[in-house]
Amino acid sequence: MNHPDLLHSQRMSQRLWLVLGLRFVLFLAELGVGLWSQSLALLAGSGHLFSDLLTLGLTLLAAYIAKHQARTGKSVKANQLEGWVALVNGVSLMAIALLLIYETIDHLQHHSSELNLGFPVLLVAALGVVINGITTYLLHRDQHHSLNVRGIFLHQVADVAGAISILLSALVIYLFHWTWADAATSLFVACLIMVNALPLCRDSFRVLAGRPPKVLR
Repeated sequence: MNHPDLLHSQRMSQRLWLVLGLRFVLFLAELGVGLWSQSLALLAGSGHLFSDLLTLGLTLLAAYIAKHQARTGKSVKANQLEGWVALVNGVSLMAIALLLIYETIDHLQHHSSELNLGFPVLLVAALGVVINGITTYLLHRDQHHSLNVRGIFLHQVADVAGAISILLSALVIYLFHWTWADAATSLFVACLIMVNALPLCRDSFRVLAGRPPKVLR
């Protein structure tokens, strides 16, 4: 690895660590308030965030292993490692999306009157819009250099749309008490997760088969 590539890799790792910290704070906020309020929209967001945190951690680990192998002169199979990380991320996202759809339908049938939505949900939804906007900006420049960073960036774009929808549903519920908006938002977020998971799985299989992923060609 030459000096410009090493410098870019170090800067990308620094940005990934910053994104990891910001998203961990948001994960704790959405999970805590989601459990308190029984908001499926916030729980859906926290589930997606958990998958993103797992991917970020594995991406940083893969980058460290590749850099260590390059320094020691060992054989580097970064593409294969990156492909497995992307596959784990894609499969976990699909599982989360299916679970969210099941829980939303169950919630509509049996628990629609148990919601405890109010100003804290609105505040966390606004926080989600701000943090997702910041982290999307941080990853924009690196998305064309790594399959996993590209996958994380695409999730960030979906998260921005999801965060805005959660904020709008929280406003509707807070002002008009239309609690069905929470379940509708949860289904929307689940669909966003599924839309991102399918191409990520496809590209990970292409990498593992020794072919370039479509998003980086």
